[in-house]
Order: sequence, then structure tokens, then C-alpha cells
Amino acid sequence: MVSTKKKSQVETLSNILKDKSNFLLVKIDKTTHQNLESLRRELRKVNSSFKVIKNSLFEKALNRVPDKKTLFKDFRKKFFPLREPSALITLDENWDKGLKAFYEFIKKEKTLSFKLALLDNTFYNNEETEKIAKLPSKGESIAMVIASLKSPLSKFVYSIKYNTNKLVYMLQTKSKEVKS
Repeated sequence: MVSTKKKSQVETLSNILKDKSNFLLVKIDKTTHQNLESLRRELRKVNSSFKVIKNSLFEKALNRVPDKKTLFKDFRKKFFPLREPSALITLDENWDKGLKAFYEFIKKEKTLSFKLALLDNTFYNNEETEKIAKLPSKGESIAMVIASLKSPLSKFVYSIKYNTNKLVYMLQTKSKEVKS
């Protein structure tokens, strides 16, 4: 007989999977409670949440999600059965902030690592997820493009002013020599 506690956990997980379109499954291996709590605080700052789960209950919850059947069927074939202790990190629509926050945390805490991710209706394994996490965010990318567009213009202005500045410097030096 199935316990009501497990039923409610499966129901909670299936509701999370229905509501959130982006999530990470992460491996938690011998991680201390204090580290998990500090990770929760970091993720809460970027509108993400962290929940330790049982792999078997996650699989049952995944079977209950009806709206993305083909997506999750491929997922089950590719990644199941899950091994090792797991946690679920749910991300909001701006998932890059939550992904970056977790990546920054695991650089310090080596007992945590990526397992897989669902980002914009595409599943990624741990290596692909880590590559995505290393990419600059949307805001950083825009800033780099603007800086690269500004850079040639500022170099052009400097090159135009260079000879004039050099002439002014030489005249100032000569005027000081004449006064002495």
C-alpha cells in the first residue's frame, strides 16, 4: 500500500513540473545541510527554488504530467533510471540567472554537480548544462556588443587627436624651456 506522504510528494512534484517550464536536476553527494541552506538562499534571490527529491517519486511525477508527453517520453528514454541523490531546482522564465547562481555556487562547493536540465523545452545533459552556465548572461552579452561597437569609434577619435595632442605637448615643453 502506498503511503499518503509519498502520494502528496508525487502530487507536489507533478504540480511543480506542470507550473515550471525550466528546471535543473542536480546531484547532491555528501553535501552538508548548511551548504544546502545557503544554496537555497542564493537561489531565492534570483526567483528560483531548491527541493531535495527521491528519484523514484520524481519519475512517477513525470509520468503524471500530461501536457508535454512526447518531450518527457524522450526524457525517460534518455536519462532514466536516475541514480545518486538528486535535487530539483526550478527556474523562472529568466532561467539564466538561476543557472548562473547555481554554477557559481558549485564552483565553491564540489559535492554538488549538474545531472540534467530542461531549458526552453529542450533537455541537456550535465556537460551541455555546464557549458550553458558558463556563457555570459543576456545583459552581459548586450554590454559586450555595445562595447565592441563603441571601441572602434573611440580608437578613431584617439587617432585623430593624437598628432594634435603631441604638438600641444611639444609646444608646452618648449615654452617651459624658454621661460627657464
